[in-house]
Amino acid sequence: MRIWTKLGIPSSIRTRTVECCGLSPRLLWVFPQKSLFSTWTLGCRHLTRPPVQYAGRCLTYPARRASSTQRISSDTDLVDGALDASDSSLNAKNGKITCIYFDKSGRFNAEHRQLTKAEIGEQFELRHRDLRDIDLKSEAVTRILVRPTTILLQFFQLCMIIQADEALLIYNQPQTSSDSDNDDSNGADDSSPRKDDSEFYHEFEKRMSGPTIETADVPELPYELRAVEAALVAVLSVLRRDLIDARHKAEESAASLRLDSGLAAVGLNLVFDRTRRLSKIEQKARLVRDTIREVLDTDEDLAGMYLSDRVAGRPHAIADHQEAEYMLEAYHKAADTLVESAQAAVDVLRRKENTFRSSLAVQRNQIMFLEARIAIHTLGLAAGTMAAGLFGMNLLNYLEDAPHGFFYVTGACVVLSALFSMHGMRSLRRIQTLKGIQRSRAGGRRF
Repeated sequence: MRIWTKLGIPSSIRTRTVECCGLSPRLLWVFPQKSLFSTWTLGCRHLTRPPVQYAGRCLTYPARRASSTQRISSDTDLVDGALDASDSSLNAKNGKITCIYFDKSGRFNAEHRQLTKAEIGEQFELRHRDLRDIDLKSEAVTRILVRPTTILLQFFQLCMIIQADEALLIYNQPQTSSDSDNDDSNGADDSSPRKDDSEFYHEFEKRMSGPTIETADVPELPYELRAVEAALVAVLSVLRRDLIDARHKAEESAASLRLDSGLAAVGLNLVFDRTRRLSKIEQKARLVRDTIREVLDTDEDLAGMYLSDRVAGRPHAIADHQEAEYMLEAYHKAADTLVESAQAAVDVLRRKENTFRSSLAVQRNQIMFLEARIAIHTLGLAAGTMAAGLFGMNLLNYLEDAPHGFFYVTGACVVLSALFSMHGMRSLRRIQTLKGIQRSRAGGRRF
């Protein structure tokens, strides 16, 4: 405005005050800085930054960035919301998980409850990071977390939260298709357990009810250790049943392999699939064994598993964990036995598979060399036929009047064919000798 006035340029622009725009001046704290022409001084100045006035509009400086405390608070809320959110289709409806309660006597409550991760964490005194994967259906999640008042045990699809007087089972229901997500009539059926899970519930209730005939002379374990034992028995029983079934099917597939069946490749692929299934079972058993081994190597976790004594005011010392150690060692050996059995079955199947593949390779080589022999003899016959074709042309060859010309020409053609065949067979035999492919036949052999 002042420049335009000095230049004599008329202007109709009028400035407005700050208050007319509904704004107030902001406080600016200017701290002393050190430069080449100044020295350090204490104190600060109380300045105001007026808004920029341009073209009849009142512009202000952009607001400051959020402080680090505000950012940390917002990030914490974001992380908490992400942990409470659904990790799979189990939490697709309102972010809730189906849970089954077991009381101190081991009986499960028929009424299943829908809880969120925040509610579970608040009830069992667990943090969000501990509940991150409780509803994740994965074949690589195995852990045993010992907390002051809670034991979190998770093996694949089995997840249990154990306290001194109750246990909570996270029911991982099967995933449903997206078409059925909008069907409200089936909402009650999604939270009901399957018939296959009733066996686990009754087995768990049987083990939690008290000592059996086999363990009548053994001191009764506390509630939390019996719950951990029941969960380990369930996991190892499922792995053992899968191992027996997979090994039986793999042995049947390996016994049905035949070189002369015409379906050798199909049978070999079936054996490969069975071997891969056994390898997965071995990997799962190895994960269970390693998880138990981690707890056995930590005396603090072993002593902290006695939740009942801690609640009663009798916490165990770090070295006082004999019963828990004996129990975990027994199931560690059981898991190690499953690993060795699965590994032995995989090794046997791989040896049979490699032997059968070698036999197939020998058979293919024999077929290849048979084709080579046929091609060599065909070449020799073609050489003799070419000589005979030269005399078949309607040209003078000066042998029409020879008394024995036919016999001479026929003998020469036969000798020429034999020479070509012998030379080709000698070259083929030399190749077989160099590569060591000449072996005994393995046709009709069973594995």
